[in-house]
Amino acid sequence: MKLRPIVSLSLGLAAVALLIYFLSPNHDPKALVDEAATIPLSAIAAFIGALLGFHFLRAVRWRLLLRPLMHAPEFSMVFWTNMIGYEVNMIIPVRLGGELTRAYIIDAKKGVGFFPSLSTVAVERILDLLCIAALGFVGAFTYSVVLGNWSVMFILIVTGVASVSLFGVVLVGSRNLPLTMRGFRWLAYHVPLRESWRGKVLNVIESSLIGVTAIGRDTKLLMVSLALSLAIWFAGFLQFYSILGGGGFSAPAAAILLGIMLFQLSFILPTAPGNVGTFEGFLIFSFALIGITGQNTSLLAVGLVSHALNALVVALLGTAGIGLLGLKMGEVFRIPGMKRDTVAQQRTISPSSPATPQ
Repeated sequence: MKLRPIVSLSLGLAAVALLIYFLSPNHDPKALVDEAATIPLSAIAAFIGALLGFHFLRAVRWRLLLRPLMHAPEFSMVFWTNMIGYEVNMIIPVRLGGELTRAYIIDAKKGVGFFPSLSTVAVERILDLLCIAALGFVGAFTYSVVLGNWSVMFILIVTGVASVSLFGVVLVGSRNLPLTMRGFRWLAYHVPLRESWRGKVLNVIESSLIGVTAIGRDTKLLMVSLALSLAIWFAGFLQFYSILGGGGFSAPAAAILLGIMLFQLSFILPTAPGNVGTFEGFLIFSFALIGITGQNTSLLAVGLVSHALNALVVALLGTAGIGLLGLKMGEVFRIPGMKRDTVAQQRTISPSSPATPQ
């Protein structure tokens, strides 16, 4: 049995226990439970509705990015695969595990190639970073008291520059694939690599760029993808705006927008299984970073409730997706741990048969 997941989960549970102890009024956990119980059902319903809209829009966007690779990808397959990826990310403490799983399932179902499929997921993540940074800047400039906060502005600027740079590489590479590959070949032959590794690296780069050529050449696809990405993360903001208001948290909408976008960036970092402890901790830290520190009890109560609701929705939809796509739970959760070359070469899930990765 691997000890790392057990250790990280234990640390996460310890973090939750400490947060509950120190942030509960008079160190009484019952007071925190009472605080959480005041959140109205209407706020919980709004949170779940926005969460479902968030995942629906993600499936719409991914389907558009996949269309150049396959003929008319079924929305249901894309939606359920997306939910499976989220469930894998939630349960297995391996960043990008869910992304690898999604690419594997799409390749296995449609035979489009693992790396072209994975490249569409990578484009999604770049679009996500781009729009999180954009909405974060909107929040910062409308909640202008943070403009002098160098740490907040540094995070937003680094995220913005990195996402714009990555997006620029995607656009340039997709518009002129032969020229881009010549540049990568030149670079590969000036780096000390074994010949076999050099060939593998170049094949991965080329197959990945093939998967994203459409977004650089199709202006309509590019614009629609950007619009959907903004809508996705605005839905992410609405989730927390509704439940924070219901939980008695008082702050300007611009401050909540900025705090939630900073919170979303925390999911890039390593975490415990199920985001136990880190979800609540980063939520409180994100608002503390912008100077909102007097409402930690409300934040912790909202964090615990929203975390539980999010985990429940993802677990239910992810598990349903595994069954509806004819997969097996244990085999799906082994995909992130497989060797990358094995993942890329195997395609053992047929449209009507369960997955059997080796």
